[in-house]
Amino acid sequence: MFVVGSFVHWRTLALLATIPALLQLLLLFFIPESPRWLAKFGCEKELEATLLCLKGDKADISHEVIEIKLIILQDYMESLKSFSSEGVLDIFQKKYVRPLLTVAGVLVLMNLGGINALTYYSGAIFVSAGVSSMVGLITLAATQVCFTVILDIKILIDGMMSP
Repeated sequence: MFVVGSFVHWRTLALLATIPALLQLLLLFFIPESPRWLAKFGCEKELEATLLCLKGDKADISHEVIEIKLIILQDYMESLKSFSSEGVLDIFQKKYVRPLLTVAGVLVLMNLGGINALTYYSGAIFVSAGVSSMVGLITLAATQVCFTVILDIKILIDGMMSP
């Protein structure tokens, strides 16, 4: 959007940004129901029809139907066990302090650091600094993408390393 926004009017950019959402909305009507969701609510005939649609009309789905039902039953039993012991305040356990502080700190520092003002007025800021608006916006977008990818990779690695 940064790059396209350098070439088109903001209203055109807003209209272009709606295209993916509208496309997803239209394609949503063609997605079959989830077999697990159907099993969860006891819709056995629909479950089998959906699995046949996904796997092919001649596929043997009997084993998979039983497996899905067992998984749903196990999930239900686990949720019953943990339902009485879990609460909203459990998120403030010692093991969650560091991740919570990290997320809260990043959100607070981003807003206090003026990232929104920088983003909104970046075109004018780059022009007043003597840099082409388009070059500045593309550099800003590339920097944001790089740091987002780096941060996401770090979060994934930390998530895999933690017990």
